[in-house]
Amino acid sequence: MQPSKRVQLAIFCTVVVDLLGFGIVIPILPLYAKGLAQHPTPWMNWINSALNLTDSPFVFWAGVVLVIHPIAQFIAAPLLGRFSDLVGRRPVLWVSLMGTCCAYLIMAVTGRFEWVLAARVLDGITGGNISVAQAAMADSSSPQERSKALGIIGAAFGLGFVLGPALAGILAGSHMGKEMLQTHGWQLPFFVAAAMSFIASMLVILFLPETLGPEARKHARKVQSRGHALKHALKRPGMPQILLIAFLAMTGFAMMEGTFALLCAKRFNFSQRGVGYLFAFVGVLIVIYQGGLVRMVAKRIPERVALLTGLALMACSLPLIPYAPWEAPFLLVMVPLVWGSGMNQTATSALASQITPPDEQGGLFGVITSMSTVGRIVGPLLGGYVFARRGFAAPYWLAAGFLALGLALAFGLLRPPAQMPEEDPI
Repeated sequence: MQPSKRVQLAIFCTVVVDLLGFGIVIPILPLYAKGLAQHPTPWMNWINSALNLTDSPFVFWAGVVLVIHPIAQFIAAPLLGRFSDLVGRRPVLWVSLMGTCCAYLIMAVTGRFEWVLAARVLDGITGGNISVAQAAMADSSSPQERSKALGIIGAAFGLGFVLGPALAGILAGSHMGKEMLQTHGWQLPFFVAAAMSFIASMLVILFLPETLGPEARKHARKVQSRGHALKHALKRPGMPQILLIAFLAMTGFAMMEGTFALLCAKRFNFSQRGVGYLFAFVGVLIVIYQGGLVRMVAKRIPERVALLTGLALMACSLPLIPYAPWEAPFLLVMVPLVWGSGMNQTATSALASQITPPDEQGGLFGVITSMSTVGRIVGPLLGGYVFARRGFAAPYWLAAGFLALGLALAFGLLRPPAQMPEEDPI
């Protein structure tokens, strides 16, 4: 096996194991936080009173637990990615995985809401492992192979999306899980998620070589006075449009994610299990595209065309979801939506990577992660508000509008130059 292929395989295995832990935590986290918030501390009671949260205030606190992580990640991801440009991908990836492991352990044993918030902040600050893994993938691939390499990360995400929630249900409902919860107040799924992150960190130590060469790290240290990665990325031609497209696309997709369960419950009277099966179906589609089809697309379609196609597929699919009848029509509409999202994400990352020097790839993917994170914050909040005020179809039309705006921006993207000029250090 070629060295670059071995590196990509090691990164894939690391991300799969890490995202299995992520997939375990996400489905049960809102209910877990809701349970803790039903016994508020004095400062929580003060906020409940100040905000007039008299009806089900624990729902508000469950939302706080969900939102505080992406806020912390938005702030820290570009800094963590830029730090990986300075010292290398391997140590930063290891530290971020260990931070996630510690956060899961805290949530596994704590019975206090404050510690849950602290753990979520810790996980957000150190949770730049995906952006660092993307930078490592970019290091180990040529610009022409960039989309295929980044698709491997997407396939790993899809596997975690499929297997993690199922494993969470098995663990939470197992005899051991129930006994640990009743006897000690411990959460078995969080312990397993922590173990997954620890195993992933060991995979980094044992199998992942450093992908960023010493010359690139040396050059990055010379120019580190340039400031925050976001500020520097915005100076590159075409990069503001790419980052804005990433934000608009993720906001639109997150509107769908945030209201999908409500839509299915209203239209089809689905239970949590039924919605879980649908999310698993989405995860399977992600794996099919990112694990195989992305290679065919990258080989035959230029990244700019793939970006336009992906955005167009998403914009056309979203308004159909509230009206498509169950069963086959509804499931078929999800195919162009999910595959269009995959085309958009890999093409966006590849285009941005192609116009960024090797010693700034970590900061770049940190910035892209931050923009997507903002979309994951804005999308569910805006989608939920519009759903409540205008009905179940309104968020999907609004999301399509966001994608249409991104499509208009994509038409004006500059073609990346064949070679970026070397910049003199300040």
